Amino acid sequence: MQFGKEFVRRNSFYKCVINEEETALDSADVFELAFKGKASAIDHRSQKSPEQLSFRDENGASPLHYASAGGNVDIIRLIVSVVGPEELNVQDEQGRTPLHWAVEQNQQQSCVLLLELGADPNILNNAMMGPLHLAVTKRYNHLVEVLFQSCDKTDANLEGDLGNTPVMMACCTNNCQAIQFLFKHGAKMCIQNKLGHYAIHTVAFAGAKEAMEMVLEIGEELGISTSVHINYLDKTKSTPLHLSVRGGNIEVIKLCIIKGARVDQQQCDKSTALHFACTQGALEAVKIMLSSYNKVEDIINIRDGANQTPLHRSIKSLIHCYLDLICLGKGAEIDCTDCKGLSPLLLASKCCAWKTVAFLLSVGADFRIKDEAGRNFLHFVVLQPKGLKNLPETILQMLSDEDVEGCTPLHYACKLGIHDSVKNMLGLNIFVGQKSREKKSALHFAAEYGRINTCKRLLETLTDSKMLNDWDEKGLTPLHLASRAGHTQVVELLLRSGALFQSDYKGWSCLHHAVAEGYTQTIKILLSANVKLLDETNEDGNTALHIAAQVGHVGAVLLLLERGAEITLNNADNSFLHEAVPFEYPTDIVFYSDRKAYGSKVHLLNLAVYLLGLLPLTYLILNLRPKQDVFGNSTSVIMVPVSFREVDSLCSEISVNYFTDFSNLADWCAAISSLVFVIPMCFNLENTWQWEAGAFAILTSWIGFLLYFQRFERIGIYVVMFGGIVRTLVCIMILFIFLLLAFGLAFYALMLHQDEFSSISLALAQTFVMTVGELNYQSIFLNAYENNRMAFPGVTYFIFVLFVLFMPILLMNLMIGLAVGDIAEVQRNAELKRIAMQIDLHTALEEKLPYWFLKRVDKPSITIYPNKCKALIDGEIQNTVRTRLNLCSRQGGPLERELHKQKNRLKTMSCLLEKQHNLLKLIIQKMEITSEADEYDGPHNPRALKQPTSSSSQKSKWVPLLQAIRTKK
Repeated sequence: MQFGKEFVRRNSFYKCVINEEETALDSADVFELAFKGKASAIDHRSQKSPEQLSFRDENGASPLHYASAGGNVDIIRLIVSVVGPEELNVQDEQGRTPLHWAVEQNQQQSCVLLLELGADPNILNNAMMGPLHLAVTKRYNHLVEVLFQSCDKTDANLEGDLGNTPVMMACCTNNCQAIQFLFKHGAKMCIQNKLGHYAIHTVAFAGAKEAMEMVLEIGEELGISTSVHINYLDKTKSTPLHLSVRGGNIEVIKLCIIKGARVDQQQCDKSTALHFACTQGALEAVKIMLSSYNKVEDIINIRDGANQTPLHRSIKSLIHCYLDLICLGKGAEIDCTDCKGLSPLLLASKCCAWKTVAFLLSVGADFRIKDEAGRNFLHFVVLQPKGLKNLPETILQMLSDEDVEGCTPLHYACKLGIHDSVKNMLGLNIFVGQKSREKKSALHFAAEYGRINTCKRLLETLTDSKMLNDWDEKGLTPLHLASRAGHTQVVELLLRSGALFQSDYKGWSCLHHAVAEGYTQTIKILLSANVKLLDETNEDGNTALHIAAQVGHVGAVLLLLERGAEITLNNADNSFLHEAVPFEYPTDIVFYSDRKAYGSKVHLLNLAVYLLGLLPLTYLILNLRPKQDVFGNSTSVIMVPVSFREVDSLCSEISVNYFTDFSNLADWCAAISSLVFVIPMCFNLENTWQWEAGAFAILTSWIGFLLYFQRFERIGIYVVMFGGIVRTLVCIMILFIFLLLAFGLAFYALMLHQDEFSSISLALAQTFVMTVGELNYQSIFLNAYENNRMAFPGVTYFIFVLFVLFMPILLMNLMIGLAVGDIAEVQRNAELKRIAMQIDLHTALEEKLPYWFLKRVDKPSITIYPNKCKALIDGEIQNTVRTRLNLCSRQGGPLERELHKQKNRLKTMSCLLEKQHNLLKLIIQKMEITSEADEYDGPHNPRALKQPTSSSSQKSKWVPLLQAIRTKK
């Protein structure tokens, strides 16, 4: 602690509380005085202002903390006598008491006095350290003795951070004297910390040999035998020997073994201390443990949770070769396999441990062992750069061995682009044309994964073109695979080498595969090499244009149309436009055919039936008044058609959805209230509730009529949007109601002499009107205030100001903001909801209409003439199609444009980097420098890193496609 700096800082707060007349004391800080031991100045200050002794500095420390750290016992007594004994246990921001400060500064007298005055020695600071922990850690053993002799409350087993007791802290620091003091004053041996460690585990991991001997000796005195004590288990079933190996102290490892530690003890993952030592490469520890065991063959081949022996573990260490020599000399099994089927030889090949590989082969390791995937050690060797150069030639005859998929080491090297291994294997005159179970050769793998340099080396060794144009089990050649993955350089290389434009077993050419994945650069290369591919068809009669339209690659469609692709029909008599539209809108096609057949007629008939009730009801409301005598029975059938229609609908589709539809509820309310309004007229009865029902009937009838328009094209989207905004309003009505009640009841209680607030209902109504902006401030508040008719003017105006802020300003703006914010989302969903309602209506109609009617009106096909003058309804339909097709494009237009700009920039940067890379490669080749960068042969196109997948789930945007069609026509 740097007390000098802390005393230099002055606190303005302390200055302002000191009496201004005491100018002599202003220059001296109470904390500085306490630390330096100025007892007379502290006494004088305490007499003038006793509260100064309770001040806190910026770190939360009191003057008692500073006095304890300075060892000033007189000031400690003075502060405690003035402030009280509760100041003894005050903690600063770090949780330290004055006793903590005294222990940290090794102030024995301060510790003795604080304990005598009643300081608590068991308080932990923020670091979970008590004064006893600090004394033990800092090796202030005289303070340890003081803490026990001056206070009976000192807990020798106080748990600190991670549950560590002072004994464990002493073991960590090899503080033998503290260990004696602690056990002398009641410390327990059997306590575990949160990791499950006993003191013997802690001392073993810390590598404290003297402390371990003392702990074992004290354990003997307490009745714990050394053989049991040295094999104590923690939560993970680790012994002190496990932890001593982790700690790496050879002397402690020897001591553990001498005292009887079990080398074969396995922890939770079944690892022994020998496994740990082999993993860490602890050569001396391995020698000690093996030499101490009588039957070495029992421990040297013990398996862990991964079914690995210490020999497996030793391969991963830095001095694996010497460990292998020791393990094998002690009888380790050389060909044992782990849970993955890896033998020590396979594992060494995988870890590039070439000395171990050579050593294992020299002592007779079986190089024919294969792992679970059927790979021998050569499959792993070829994955490492220059791996084959580290093997004897007698082993290289296994280069033709296959794994479970029929892949040889050459296939692995070509797949991963390790062309240095490919070069070495090709120099051994192995058979290059060997195929896997999928009938793929090495060139197939290299072309599929874009290994350009590997392809060059393979093509240099070819004596004929059979391998270049060979098929796999699906009829795919290397050119097909490279085109499907978009490897432009590999495609160019294969074309220059004489690859043929063949079709696979489904009739797909390489252009079909490139178009299916949307690789426009590859398409350009293929078309520049063979333009006849443009209109070539597969077995289904699909050209490349059909495939591009099916999967939705707009860029590929535009490119093919620009290159002059013909618009032909496939075997199903579909053009590419037929393939494009059903891909995105199959339901709409059926819906428009049904609509063109009978949908519009049903809509109009539905509205006509509704108008049979709505128009007479409106006529009655306009021409009849409550005082007028009403006669005539013709009005009794006003809403009967609507009622009959609703009863029929209810009987035919009784479900929860019927009652949750607001339009159905509006129709029922209109029908019932209309009958209540009309029936009394038939019997010449006049009642007030009759006209109330009539008002409600005309309201719900016109609202229901409005809801019928939500299924129509241009008007319906706004009706649906209005419904969405109404739902948002309903969601916040709870907030509105509670605020309305709060202010309405407050005004009712305060505005005693105002007619507008004379009752609860009027008060709430007036508050509601004021919410929308009609405050009537002058007539309600100002006149009442000037005429002294306001009972509580102060509180009334305060609540009025709150009301203006909360209701007209805050709440109204909140509702407007929510409504405006929801418009964009509502507009996106309104079109889809309207279409869904139309489809539901037509589905219900198809279920109700007779079969002979549907057979008569259904049309299997519709012929559309784009250039023909269209009627109004047909024009509306086509405009709606275009609107719907433009829907997705409007949403992502700006984002797409920005992404297109970034894509062009990245392409430019990629071209520049590629040119610089090629230039550097030429420089390195000229200077005959071997670079590690040349050892990896990866694709230049990042999209080729992923596995080719089906593109049927990709979503397309058809606005550029339709524009291209119009341009071509």
